[in-house]
Amino acid sequence: MGARNTYQILVFLSCILLFGLMSTTSLEVVIDEAKETLERICPGVVSCAYIIAFAARDASYFLGRISYEIPSGRLDGRVSIAYEVLKSLPAASHNLTVVKALFAAQGLSAEDVVALSGAHSIGLSQCSSFTTRLYPTIDPTMDQGFGSFLRTKCPQNANDDGVVPQDFVTPKKLDNQYYHNVADLKGLFFSDWSLMTSGETVNLLNDFRTKPELFEAKFGESMVKMGNIGGTQGEIRKTCRATHLSLPSSLSLNHLSVVLIDYQMGARNTYQILVFLSCILLFGALSTTSLEVGYYRKCKTCFQAEQLVKAVVHKYVAMDPGVGAGLIRMFFHDCFVRGCDASVLLDSSPLNPNPEKLSPTNNPSLRGFEVIDEAKATLERVCPGVVSCADIIAFAARDASYFLGRISYEIPSGRLDGRVSNADEVLKSLPAAFHNLTVVKALFAAQGLSAEDVVALSGAHSIGFSHCSSFTSRLYPTIDPTMDQGFGSFLRTKCPQNANDDGVVPQDFVTPKKLDSQYYQNVADLKGLFFSDWSLLTSGETVNLVNAFRTTPKLFEAKFAESMVKMGNIGGTQGEIRKTCRAVNY
Repeated sequence: MGARNTYQILVFLSCILLFGLMSTTSLEVVIDEAKETLERICPGVVSCAYIIAFAARDASYFLGRISYEIPSGRLDGRVSIAYEVLKSLPAASHNLTVVKALFAAQGLSAEDVVALSGAHSIGLSQCSSFTTRLYPTIDPTMDQGFGSFLRTKCPQNANDDGVVPQDFVTPKKLDNQYYHNVADLKGLFFSDWSLMTSGETVNLLNDFRTKPELFEAKFGESMVKMGNIGGTQGEIRKTCRATHLSLPSSLSLNHLSVVLIDYQMGARNTYQILVFLSCILLFGALSTTSLEVGYYRKCKTCFQAEQLVKAVVHKYVAMDPGVGAGLIRMFFHDCFVRGCDASVLLDSSPLNPNPEKLSPTNNPSLRGFEVIDEAKATLERVCPGVVSCADIIAFAARDASYFLGRISYEIPSGRLDGRVSNADEVLKSLPAAFHNLTVVKALFAAQGLSAEDVVALSGAHSIGFSHCSSFTSRLYPTIDPTMDQGFGSFLRTKCPQNANDDGVVPQDFVTPKKLDSQYYQNVADLKGLFFSDWSLLTSGETVNLVNAFRTTPKLFEAKFAESMVKMGNIGGTQGEIRKTCRAVNY
């Protein structure tokens, strides 16, 4: 589905409520002209989504004589949101694990990944999509002669962003040459090379490289399969660049903006939308707020809210410092998905069977839920219905930072608890241990956070434990050359290959129970557990920050605190005060 703002979402909902019009059943110029032609012949019959699918099929034939039939009958959506693009589409900088996960989220397989990657045999790419593989040194996963050649096409610090063919051998033909390029380490993108990192995809790559007709057949199959994703709800647009219904002037915006934002970010079906909408219209259940330091100190019955949370956190961290690490991680995982709204705390329910906490990223590794439960229960006894679960998470992470590292800071409060929690959104939103710096920075930037925030908040890897599965791809079959080889050999003793259980190790073996700057020394010594840790050394800006935090502990502490406060300002201003942190109010 798709609208840019609350106004367009209101249009969509008004259609459902009033008319039931939604059915369930410079390339833009090409689509525009095709649409205009069809509208002259049979107006209001052929959707723009249908035209895109036909155009892609026809382009495949004209460029590569790849022929296939594609099902039709798609409808045009009414919602289009820019921030969903980064979370949903594979990027040139993604590794195979990320690419496969994004494809799997759409019901597509590893075979589809390899087959559809063959489209990189045609078209042009901007230099900025791959220059991180050329400078300051040529990526060792790229043929060095090819990298030197690309440097002549894409000079460092050029005034404009040049373009080059994605395939220099047969640049105007959709064929299997791409797979030869990848095998020869002459693919432009890191994602191209990543196809060489799995036995399954290597086998497919070699099959497509040696059997052109197999590639053509599988490419056609995967295009059809991709074309079956969604497209069954919407309208037939009159023009492909805009939806064609207007908002009835009698429909008020006063009570709808909050619920519509929630719809935009996740309501599953018309029934839920209507139920939730009726609640807002009748009771005004959701509200908005702004954040401020000492928010609860103004409340006569709840002025000690922060101290009560701190006491609970101290009790648990004193028993197990790992719980403190879990609380810091919980704050991070909450804020990066839907903002700091305690959506990570919601349990599965009949209306929401797959919340964030059930995502493989969170389950079973995320810790500290019992701390939040006890803090909430304590506060509900003293001042019921006043302190949000989202604020409790923020306070708990702040207090854990103090007890583990004597890092002290004030954090604004006044957050509200969200009503939507979707496990499918977690992988798209959170940086992962296997991400490179480009991906991590992009995910932080999507939340309004900087490269400095990336480096500062990565310091939380100085505390807590990690499952072996988060980094064993760096140990087997050979130790990653970006890891100290002695450290890698040591980790192999802790995380043996093909072990029956997924072991855990400290994220920092030097000061495992202290939140401090030792992490940055570990990174500089190539003794970080994760690929994302090492990736901080791949940019001059982040290397300088690593060295600054490594040599000046007080600077790290100050910047860590600043970044925690900054992260705490992501969202969390719309919702409710839950009665219990594990369920929304009904």
